[in-house]
Amino acid sequence: MKTVLRVAFAVTLALIGFAVGPAACGSKNPNGPGGEDGGEDGGCGYNCSPAGGGDGSLSFGNDGSVPITYPMGNCTGSATTSISGTVYDPANVNPIYNVTVYVPGVTLPLPDLPDGVSCNSCADLYSTPLAAAVTDATGHFSIPNAPVGAKIPLVVQVGKWRMVYTIANVAQCVDNPQPAHSLRLPKNHMEGSLPNFAISTGAADSLECLLLRMGVDPGEYTGGSGGTGRLHIFTGYMGAVTQGGTSPDPGMTLWDQDMDINQFDVVLLSCEGQETVNMNQKVMWDYANGGGRVFASHFHYAWFDTGPFATMISPALATWTPGVQLIGGTGASGDVVSANIVTTLPNGMAFPEGAALSKWLGVVGATGVLGAPAGELPIIYACNNAEVTATNSYSQSWAATDKNAPVQSATEYFSFDLPVGTSAEGKCGRVVYSDLHVSGGAGGTARGSLPGDYASSLEIVPSQCATGVLSPQEKALEFMIFDLSSCLIPIGMVGMPPTVQ
Repeated sequence: MKTVLRVAFAVTLALIGFAVGPAACGSKNPNGPGGEDGGEDGGCGYNCSPAGGGDGSLSFGNDGSVPITYPMGNCTGSATTSISGTVYDPANVNPIYNVTVYVPGVTLPLPDLPDGVSCNSCADLYSTPLAAAVTDATGHFSIPNAPVGAKIPLVVQVGKWRMVYTIANVAQCVDNPQPAHSLRLPKNHMEGSLPNFAISTGAADSLECLLLRMGVDPGEYTGGSGGTGRLHIFTGYMGAVTQGGTSPDPGMTLWDQDMDINQFDVVLLSCEGQETVNMNQKVMWDYANGGGRVFASHFHYAWFDTGPFATMISPALATWTPGVQLIGGTGASGDVVSANIVTTLPNGMAFPEGAALSKWLGVVGATGVLGAPAGELPIIYACNNAEVTATNSYSQSWAATDKNAPVQSATEYFSFDLPVGTSAEGKCGRVVYSDLHVSGGAGGTARGSLPGDYASSLEIVPSQCATGVLSPQEKALEFMIFDLSSCLIPIGMVGMPPTVQ
């Protein structure tokens, strides 16, 4: 523990859960419930036939890249050439939802992905897909109409997480399943591409350690905006520092001006144990409206209950209640609060991403455990700072406490997409607010069934981060981080493969 104040707050506060993609990708895909037929770029749509040569081969190229030609299988009847498999997180443990898997139509190496916030379409991140699919809530995919032959490249990508594999041989007119645990997202920027993350640390949360437990290499951590690593640490109130020195103050170097924050794809805000000070709310507003992705834990409600997020959006995003507002216990027997995953929209229609989260949590063993009822997520140190109802029309609840909790239907996760007032396809920024924390408590002492955030009272990231398997609420956070950093799926719609060329 850092200080007596830290201990006192930890006993009255913290908690958590977890899954990316780029801050720079706004979906232009109108498909989904109530959507129209068409592709991300307004092309021929997802079910159209790709262009082909007179010999039945496929040849593609874009923006000066070098096209490549592959033979296609000469199948008869209902037979088709397909590639299937399951994609996992960097740790190669948990399957990942909504990963785009495709065969690129250009030669390797693929063009570098750009850093920083933008409102580009998802199609701008792909290298001319000629056959594609997306993973379901079990992490599984099946690519139809795949090319055949030796050394076929296969891209595994969710937002700016990207890994390129080579399949030794794709046989024609049959399925070509990939071996179990042979496909995962990259651990570091040397073997693949990762989004550029900015992570502010704090006294009561440890989002900075979560990515390490998700499988990202320690070498990706760096203090401040410099360095070659993809996880940039900024030290908030009583927060962790990087090895060998003090990380920059985020109020002075991250959210002080647009040019500083705009170089990052995703911003993770760990709870500081108090309302954030030195806030430039206009900078965060500009960032989110420009396509940025923000994950804010607990006391970071201070970004949204005042300033432009409060005055420029009507009706309000939520009903906010300041302070700790602890409703969950410290992890002892009977302290677990159970949460339902929201699978419907306020109008009663389906919420596909919520349904995927609910199914995925069951797949990874995060629901119906630690005393929670079947299908519900157990939470330690749950809080009640934001109430989202149907009247908060710009916000979508993802998880809320059940009827037996101390506070019925307390919102534990909700998101909203920006810019407001635009069509669903025009939105490209997303903010997720979490009223729980990464683990059962800050500091080195384990609480209940959850580990402490750090392996000792020293809080140096990544060397002192606690290791081990993800807790149920950390698994929920993993899903949310990958979803946050992916190409934006408008609320109420479903993820679709990119248009093939």
